[in-house]
Amino acid sequence: MAPPAASAHYDELRGGSREALGQHWERFFEHLGPAGFADLNRRTLNLERQVRDNGITYNVYADAHGPQRPWSLDLFPLVVTPQAWQQLEAGVLQRVKLLDRVLADVYGPQDLLARNLLPPALVQGHPGYLRAMHGVTPPGGTRLHIAAFDLARDEQGAWWVVSQRTQAPSGLGYLLENRLIISRLFPEAFRDLKVQRLAGTYRALADALRAMCPRDPDGRDTRIVLLTPGPYNETYFEHAYLARYLGLTLVEGSDLTVRGDRLFLKTLQGLEPVHGILKRVDDEFLDPLELRSDSHLGVPGLLQAVRAGNVLVANAPGSAFLESTGILGFLPALSRHLLGEELQLPSLPTWWCGERAALEAALPQIPQGVIKPTYIGPGAAAVLGRTLTRRAADEWAGRIVREPDEYTLQGYMPLAQMPTWKHGMEGDRILPRSYMLRVFAIADGPQSWRVLPGGLTRIASANLEIASMQRGGSSADTWVMTEGEVDATTLLHHEQPAGDIAHHGRSVTSRAAENLFWLGRYTERTENTARLARLALEVLNGEDQSSPPLLAWLTEVGRANGLVVAAVPPALQSRRVFERSIVAGLADTRTATSVGYNLRALRSAASAVRERLSVEQWNVIVRAEQEFFRGCAMATEDGEFSSVEAIRVLEALLGATAAMTGAQTDRMTRDDGWRLLSTGRHLERLGFLASALGWSFDKGSVFEEGGFEAIVALFDSTITFHSQYQQRHDIPALADLLVIDRDNPRSLGWVAQTLRGRLAKLAGSPAGEKPEIAQTVPDPQAWSLAALCERDADGRYAKLEQLLQDCTDAAFRLSDELGGRYFTHSDTRQSVGA
Repeated sequence: MAPPAASAHYDELRGGSREALGQHWERFFEHLGPAGFADLNRRTLNLERQVRDNGITYNVYADAHGPQRPWSLDLFPLVVTPQAWQQLEAGVLQRVKLLDRVLADVYGPQDLLARNLLPPALVQGHPGYLRAMHGVTPPGGTRLHIAAFDLARDEQGAWWVVSQRTQAPSGLGYLLENRLIISRLFPEAFRDLKVQRLAGTYRALADALRAMCPRDPDGRDTRIVLLTPGPYNETYFEHAYLARYLGLTLVEGSDLTVRGDRLFLKTLQGLEPVHGILKRVDDEFLDPLELRSDSHLGVPGLLQAVRAGNVLVANAPGSAFLESTGILGFLPALSRHLLGEELQLPSLPTWWCGERAALEAALPQIPQGVIKPTYIGPGAAAVLGRTLTRRAADEWAGRIVREPDEYTLQGYMPLAQMPTWKHGMEGDRILPRSYMLRVFAIADGPQSWRVLPGGLTRIASANLEIASMQRGGSSADTWVMTEGEVDATTLLHHEQPAGDIAHHGRSVTSRAAENLFWLGRYTERTENTARLARLALEVLNGEDQSSPPLLAWLTEVGRANGLVVAAVPPALQSRRVFERSIVAGLADTRTATSVGYNLRALRSAASAVRERLSVEQWNVIVRAEQEFFRGCAMATEDGEFSSVEAIRVLEALLGATAAMTGAQTDRMTRDDGWRLLSTGRHLERLGFLASALGWSFDKGSVFEEGGFEAIVALFDSTITFHSQYQQRHDIPALADLLVIDRDNPRSLGWVAQTLRGRLAKLAGSPAGEKPEIAQTVPDPQAWSLAALCERDADGRYAKLEQLLQDCTDAAFRLSDELGGRYFTHSDTRQSVGA
């Protein structure tokens, strides 16, 4: 039997009775199946596997080079009865209406400030109050499109508001994933308890945003983007997930620009108008021209476009002061004044110490209360009075008296506790854990809201009373039971006649295009360097390890591709030092072209376009990186350098890169973003293979059997070569397969032909025509095997070697030309309608 909740905490499992289980929990456990509680460990393992497979992450300290922290999700949901939800829903709807009215007054007539119903110091003294937004009425007249309220239950089961989030509330994406996972683990209980669905609210939000966006003066379709701080933000997974779920374009500030008081998206096709922003960036970072000048997350001139009424921003900039705990104490009076109603959902007792009467009332409450900063954002630390010594409490009292405006005291309430399933060394059991529920009010039209029938439940870690994901807490799905019909709404639109369907090409932002281009390059570069490293280690431990031309060639290509640094002695001088240097350098991320560096750069580029990748694609990349660095550590363990272990690691990585390439080829839509990805991959292949083959002629290794076989292996064409040419080891056969053959995807002819085709498509040229940029790449149709195999007076294959040099040079030139053409928008002529 599960232990009861701690004293003074509401017991969710028993409905506050502390004796029998709540009726809904009895029904939940009845649906566990014949195995009952014995099956919960298996479900827990399935849950953890699903979190990993879905790539759900939450990074407290996002690190470009560190591992991503998996999202923490508990097995049991929080179940909310229809009666409890009815009270909660009515209170939340009243509050979001009230907050929107407060914003309208503060940025309008300011009657509340004049009447001192809101102290000016608490509003205008808050760094989140934006004077630039005064007098601005947003499109649709609604300022709060998404508001979140953090709720707690007292010992009798009544709900209280602890805090509210209005700038860019997080959780809408995570709670969706929580629902998908937990509902599949308990499908019978989910159906029997008549849990309300979530999709209808998300559909209402998307439709409402589109309806409230300003109309395009040129009649273009409404475009809404989701503005994210970028892939190193701790909740970036959620941003990418929400953008994909709602059908929005995921953008960073650098993807947008303001021209003539209108907002535009930088795409490969030029500038395209943007009519709405769902922002996940805090207000102060939105516009470096008018707000924080050091911000790289926002868009210069954005506030001017907002003031001109040309773009909807959800939520409207300027709501940050509402997140101050000090505001909560004034809401009851504001509700009576603005709505003529008493608050249905109370806040915890709150005293803003900037008022003398509140200060005098608050000081005696310090040992039993919670001290919170008034003006600093939600990440600022709160201090629990009951954890303070008498001396520390007196010091805090002195600090508050000296700077009363800076502090707010809030009453302390033990959080309700819900059941969680724990398995491990101490046995399998149900344990109560404190939790807090975040509920979302969502705009479904102008001045109209609905409450999402669910929420993000955050569970405190053991022995803690703070339910925070940043402090090691967990989350739970939230099941809101309904007595009526379960909403069957989906995000799929109603079926339209086939003739009404118009194909809308997916816009590719310049930033996404550049990251896709480099994703292609780093995928190919990782494969090339891994293949070269494996080949080098096999040669250095094989029959041809004493061939001077082959060792000279390995030294040249190894240095050029970052496998060894220039200071390492050549392989001919010291084979073992050269070999050890290759093994030691595989995971060296400081060397710009090492295998490890390329693999990490591949993941970084992929994370920046994660919304365009399938879950499977992303998981292949993440697992490949983890397994490669783990394997490299084993290959160099205790100062030993095992070539055998290194070769095994490289072979595993080559298998992973083959899967990445396959996904890029067969699992992505053929838009301009994909064409740039493919172009990057083939550009890299052209330069690498041409230069490697060129060095084999320069060092003479291609004229020996070992060197000949090595270059064929590097082109990944050993089986094909021997099946087509039997025992031949001559240059014409080599050139025919590795240079001329346009049916061999590893040949230079095939790569050059593919590159020219991709570039022509990017430029929008008619079929059969090749634009100037495509002509940068040598035309394989002009290549003649007979001519390339002619020898000059010195016995060299001069024409073939020149072609290899031309291909190498073309790869370098093409990289620069693509960057200038597609990844910047400095040309002022490139404007809308151009």
